[in-house]
Formats: sequence, structure tokens, C-alpha cells
Amino acid sequence: MQIYNLFLLSLHDFWTKKFIMLSILPLICSVIVLGVGFFWASSELKDVLSQALNSGDFGFFDLSAYPMIMSVISHGTVSWVLSATLYALGTYFMLMLSIVVALGIAGFLTPVVANEINARHYRAKFTPISTAKSLRLMGVVGLKFLGLLIICLPFMFVPVINFIAINVPFFYIYAKLLLIDVGSNTISEAKFKLLWLDNGGFKFLFFAFCFYIISLVPLLGLLFQLFFIIFLSHLFFQVEAATRF
Repeated sequence: MQIYNLFLLSLHDFWTKKFIMLSILPLICSVIVLGVGFFWASSELKDVLSQALNSGDFGFFDLSAYPMIMSVISHGTVSWVLSATLYALGTYFMLMLSIVVALGIAGFLTPVVANEINARHYRAKFTPISTAKSLRLMGVVGLKFLGLLIICLPFMFVPVINFIAINVPFFYIYAKLLLIDVGSNTISEAKFKLLWLDNGGFKFLFFAFCFYIISLVPLLGLLFQLFFIIFLSHLFFQVEAATRF
């Protein structure tokens, strides 16, 4: 019941004029990045793939000396499958980029959102972690993300597993940045340290995972990115107000 009330409270805050206007910014910027990036990448990918199929030079693999393999690859059906696969991968990475852009823009809006939520409902007074520490944590998270991405990339070529593997590093950085972003604006330094050691706690991880899944749906996740910030702000303000958590 507490989570249900928290959801209703967050939804009520979200459907106010101020927050609706703020939610449009991440949506517009992300759509622009997604659209421009997709058309540019599609054009470049089409040219590169066409040249590779004609010459047999695939960068690390030069197949021009193997006419039998080239004849198979150049077959219309095989060529279409390769093109479709590369376009699908490109589209997925562009979607990931749009989510990162939306999260980054929402991050700049989080102090505004947190202050508004605090003024409306909690009036909490606390000393948050410093900006320098937030940046240090973001740097560490970024390095770990790159490490996870490198580890998971080979699994991209394994059916079924590839979808799970590629989402592991992106969910990691999504959840960690949300924790830093919202936590640094809603709870005290002491409680943030405890939550950081616990990866935000079970509730945070559960909702971060749900929000990440929603974010994979084109436009839907971009539109409600600010709602996610509002919901987690309420969740952390309640953590700050609690004597035990």
C-alpha cells in the first residue's frame, strides 16, 4: 500500500504544469539525437556495407581471396540478413544513446525536481554529498561500465544471450547514475554512503530495473524520464525522514 500511495503521489506531481513542461526537454533533445544519429549512421552503414560486400574487405577479415565465401555473402538473401542485423544493432545502440542523453538532461533537472518535491511534501533539511564526490563516483562508475561493456561484447554474437549480455553494462550505469543523481539531492551524506554500499537497496534496484525496461520502449521511456526522477525523489526523501531504513 505504501508503494501504491507513493506511485499515486508521484503521478499527481508529474501531471502538474511545471513538471510536464520540464519533461518535454529530455524528450525533445533525445528525439533529435536519436533521429539525427539514426539517419547519419544509416547512411554511413549503407555505404560501408556496400563497399565491403563488393570488395570483400571487412576490416579485420579480407575475404576477397575466398571467392566461394564471397559468393555466399553476396547472395541477395544473405546480404539482406547481414544488413538487417547490422541495422538492428545500430538502432539498439542509438536507443541506448538516447536513454543516456535523456538521463543526462534529467540529471541537470534533478535539483529543480528535488527542491520542488521537498518544498511541497517534506521540508527536509540535510547536508548532501559534495559535487566533487559525486563526480568522482561518476568517474568510477564510467570506468566500470566500460569494463563490463568490453566483457559483454563477445556475447553479442550468441543468440538469446546477446540481448541479456548487452543490457548488463547499460543497466549498471543507468542504476548507478540514478542513485548518484537523485541520492545527492535528496538524502544526507551519511545515509547516502550506506545506500551506496547497498547499491541503493532492494526497492531502489527493483524500481530502477522497471524504469530501465520502460526506457527501452522508444519515446515512452523518454517521456516519463522525469517521472522516474520524481518517484525516486519521493522514495529517498522518505529514507531521509526515516530513523531506520
